[in-house]
Amino acid sequence: MRIQTKQLDKELKTKLLPVYLVTGDEPLLVQEALDSIRLASRNSGCDERKILDVDRKFDWGNLNNEANSLSLFAERTLTELRLGASKPGIPGGKALQLYCQQLPEDKILLISAAKLNAATLKSKWCSAIDKVGGIIQVWPISLNEMPQWISQRANKMGLQIEREAISLLSDRLEGNLLAAQQELEKLKLLSDGTKINTDMVLASVSDSAKYDIFNLTDASLSGNAKLTAKIVSSLKVEGLEPTYALWALSKEVRTVLALTHAFQKNLPPQSIFKQYGIFQKRQAVLTQAAKRHKAANLKILLSKCKQTDDLIKGVEKGVNPWDLLLDISLGLSGSPVS
Repeated sequence: MRIQTKQLDKELKTKLLPVYLVTGDEPLLVQEALDSIRLASRNSGCDERKILDVDRKFDWGNLNNEANSLSLFAERTLTELRLGASKPGIPGGKALQLYCQQLPEDKILLISAAKLNAATLKSKWCSAIDKVGGIIQVWPISLNEMPQWISQRANKMGLQIEREAISLLSDRLEGNLLAAQQELEKLKLLSDGTKINTDMVLASVSDSAKYDIFNLTDASLSGNAKLTAKIVSSLKVEGLEPTYALWALSKEVRTVLALTHAFQKNLPPQSIFKQYGIFQKRQAVLTQAAKRHKAANLKILLSKCKQTDDLIKGVEKGVNPWDLLLDISLGLSGSPVS
């Protein structure tokens, strides 16, 4: 079944399905959908969580092995299959179909993927998931929808905010939901329970850090390596959650990679801009970045994004996530990638 993001929490309270597929390129909403399913699974008795990261060397037999394995520590297990930008291919498609045909009673499978196109969503493996589980497509918030989204999010956080203040925030943030969430969290502290007006929004902006994630992505895309390194250092010192920086950078890397592929095929970039919801005033800098990069280097940066995500979530250890975020930022700016 197809589940809208706004109906997900209600559906999870009604019934927990054996398989979920969350797909989209809006990081905040994707993460919140995944977190909701994780919480519902944990509340249903899934005390153990296993993660399967899909890459070129991934053995799809691992999915079948996981489905048939017994847990010594929990009655039920949540298995997370992270596709990222990868496609299952023929072996993966067959493995997923088989899993849906032979559903284990003691497991829930949670699949996360970048935005899937219409053809993939009609594939046999997606259709198999659609029959026994739930598919959640996460759509970006348009500029016209942004004020309503901010208003609903503020209400959910217990904030009272004037219409003019919402308009000011919407104009400043230009559809960036991660930054909007950050601003609302700052305003909640600043307002101390009072109704938020435009003066408070302006005060929050002026009191914010010297640099933010917008400055970071702008500097990287513009090819200014020196400024990029300075901003990364500043954000780290000021205590920015590395997750926010990772989401912003990984989104830009994926967009530039898509543009690079389009240029290689002599295709116009407008279709990519439309697909990724790129505002007109950002199109030039993204086009320049795409012409500056090779697809192979961008794929390396995406693998670094995945490694950073594992470090943040504790799946991998030994390296500070900010060290990799610096590598990704500098790589996006045009510095040698290794």
